Amino acid sequence: MTDHRKGLRDYQQAMIDAYYDAWMHRVLDPLYEAFQQWKRGDLPHDALTELIHEVHRENQKAYSFFTQSRNEIIACIKMDGDWFAPWLAANPPPPGVEL
Repeated sequence: MTDHRKGLRDYQQAMIDAYYDAWMHRVLDPLYEAFQQWKRGDLPHDALTELIHEVHRENQKAYSFFTQSRNEIIACIKMDGDWFAPWLAANPPPPGVEL
């Protein structure tokens, strides 16, 4: 693999990894907070159980999304302007790498 191709692949992988991390935080952070509320007695069992089911459904979506082809994942990430534009601004491609 040429240095350019390796640089592109590494950059794309960093983008995919960051997107996955953001996705998981979006899904799991509210669940974490709900567990804290439940433990304090501020959230009933049934509400926590419903949220667990919602998170499970979101994890199924994540699985489907992140098992697509690499090119499809990257194309979808680039279309998510709310996430992609700030990430790209903070992580410009290395010299010679174009998305």
